[in-house]
Amino acid sequence: MNDNLLIENAILAFLHHYPNHKWAASYAELLTKLKALKYEQPQPTKTQTRGRPAKRQRKAKAPSNTPSESKDESVKT
Repeated sequence: MNDNLLIENAILAFLHHYPNHKWAASYAELLTKLKALKYEQPQPTKTQTRGRPAKRQRKAKAPSNTPSESKDESVKT
C-alpha cells in the first residue's frame, strides 16, 4: 500500500464525517493536491557523461610485412 493512498483515505473519511468543520476547506484543497501528485510523471534524471570518449592505445606499426631473410642455423639443408 502507498502512503499517499492512506493519507487520501484519511482525508476522505474526515470530510465525510465532518463536512462543516472549519478545516474542511483546507483538507479538500490538500486532497486535490494529493490527487494531482498521483498522476504526475517523475522528471527523467540526466545521465552524467565523461568529458571525452575513451580511445584505445595505438601500438607502433611493424616496420614491414616481409618475412625475415636471415637463415636459421638449427635447420641444415
